[in-house]
Amino acid sequence: MTGLYYYFSTYGESILKPTIIGIITIGLSTLFWLTQSNPTLQPSFSENNPSSSNISNFTWTANFTNLDHLIKSFERSFAGFIPLLPMGSDIKVGIIDYIIKIVGGALTFGLLAIALRRKFERKYTR
Repeated sequence: MTGLYYYFSTYGESILKPTIIGIITIGLSTLFWLTQSNPTLQPSFSENNPSSSNISNFTWTANFTNLDHLIKSFERSFAGFIPLLPMGSDIKVGIIDYIIKIVGGALTFGLLAIALRRKFERKYTR
């Protein structure tokens, strides 16, 4: 754990590393939701899903050029990333959303908070 803490934030001294981790998390999450036929539904990794009103089919790169789909995917990723930001009422929240919130949001914001606290302590307590 100490090694990961070093690599992710240089023991709470780096603001850049957690910021990069957050950007990568949002980017990868957006790419994941882009591969789904409808980013507001539960994701599926199967292309041949039986059509259900709660499950989104896996489409590979078919939706990468659709701007509306990109915006919905980014909104879901960003809402999943920030722990206290509410998601839209039409979004079906699942386990992947909780993973993004825990790994991306909580970890990144925690590391950023520690780094900013240390920088402010050094600057204003001298």
